Amino acid sequence: MTGRAPVIIGISGVTNSGKTSLTNKIRAHLPGCRTICQDTYFLDPPDPRLTPIPELDHYNFDELNALDMEAMVADVQSWKDAQSNSTPVGSTPDDMYSNVLIVEGFRMYALRDLEQLLMKKYFCTIPYDVCIARRGTRHYTPPDKPGYFEKIVWPESILHQREIQDQDDIEYLDGAGNQEELCLKIVCDINRLCNDRSNCV
Repeated sequence: MTGRAPVIIGISGVTNSGKTSLTNKIRAHLPGCRTICQDTYFLDPPDPRLTPIPELDHYNFDELNALDMEAMVADVQSWKDAQSNSTPVGSTPDDMYSNVLIVEGFRMYALRDLEQLLMKKYFCTIPYDVCIARRGTRHYTPPDKPGYFEKIVWPESILHQREIQDQDDIEYLDGAGNQEELCLKIVCDINRLCNDRSNCV
């Protein structure tokens, strides 16, 4: 039995720009929607693939080498492939959007193998002062070392934005804006994609 065509959405952006909160809000509007979060693919120290920063006694966790991206791409591809064997139409309201996957992470679009799997791409931006203020309220394992944000986090974020600046299909969002409005906007976009492809009931 042929399943519904998959709809895969990317939500990326600057660290602490509200990506995860936004993804959770969107998911609450889409029964059965699936999510994959890039943060779950971080390598654990002292993995040799991590880049050490001797002067900070820390590792660079803000570059792609700090994540098992092969595993992440494989998981997205496996989910997509599995849709061909899924039930054509959600049998209950709770699985109506089971053919929708939201892939969320801070550094995704520069990786072609992942980027080409996405039908729609969003990128949340916030200014430096908002970013560093929010970062200070978060707890990481291992925790940020003094100077890590200024030396690594923000420069890596700027580098990533430069890497993807030629991708004209990215829609940029104000991560400091009203999240409920952003959520409803993206939900409408997803519904439109579903309806265009005759995927949703």
